[in-house]
Amino acid sequence: MGERERWRVVARGDAAVLWGRSGTGPPVVLAHGLQDGWAGWLPLAAELGDRACYALDLPWRAGSTDTWCHRGTPADWLSRGLALVPEAPRVVIGHSFGANAVLHLLAERGLPASVEAVVLVAPFFRPPALEVDWALHTAALAGVRRIMTAGLRLRLGSRAADLDDDLLSAMAATVVDRIGPVGFGAFFQSFAASTTLWLSDVDIPVLVVAGRDDEALSGERATALATALPIARFRIRPHYSHFCHVEQADDVAADLGEFLDRVGFETNATPLTALHPIR
Repeated sequence: MGERERWRVVARGDAAVLWGRSGTGPPVVLAHGLQDGWAGWLPLAAELGDRACYALDLPWRAGSTDTWCHRGTPADWLSRGLALVPEAPRVVIGHSFGANAVLHLLAERGLPASVEAVVLVAPFFRPPALEVDWALHTAALAGVRRIMTAGLRLRLGSRAADLDDDLLSAMAATVVDRIGPVGFGAFFQSFAASTTLWLSDVDIPVLVVAGRDDEALSGERATALATALPIARFRIRPHYSHFCHVEQADDVAADLGEFLDRVGFETNATPLTALHPIR
């Protein structure tokens, strides 16, 4: 059985579709980035062995428009999605835009009380010295375009080699158009506000995973997050990409496993096989 065949829909709501995979250990809930989706977690999940996992397909999934922005913040939507999980989540992992939604819930003490650890994969963080102005807005939009292009190349796999740069750029522009100005505004607001979050007294273990050269958290951005969130452990690897949970899934899984072992999780949990999937 392939990794994808191990998953099934276990809940639906206006906030998300919840996919689940049977397993043991503390239930892990996964939140994807902008214009991505639950299946983006499959490479990492495959490296996690038999650990019980849930993956949210959130309203900013691939192919979505920005209408979700009018009905709540990213943190609001993530909170609604977490409410779909049929057992008490113990670990929440977010990637990119999803990681920032997790970070905001962490600061607002809005995560379920059962959550005992958080993992942020390639979050965006603004150092206090980085002024919010139109130049930063322009640079952030250019950064989103680059990340969407990289994500598109990743999804296309070997087919990307057969596309010329102009066609790939046009396809990436279509993805950015789907995000729209309101969707980008939600992203930029989340990024700009990150440095104002009250994180210094967070008391649950946090792991931050990112690439040394990933513009989302490179250099002073990582330093600023480490200062703001002193409890966090950092794994900043030179070979990690922005999509390290896909491209370097085995190494990320090793970092995650070491972290969970260090914080002392037990390996007993209700197997997902006991739940009733939605048909």
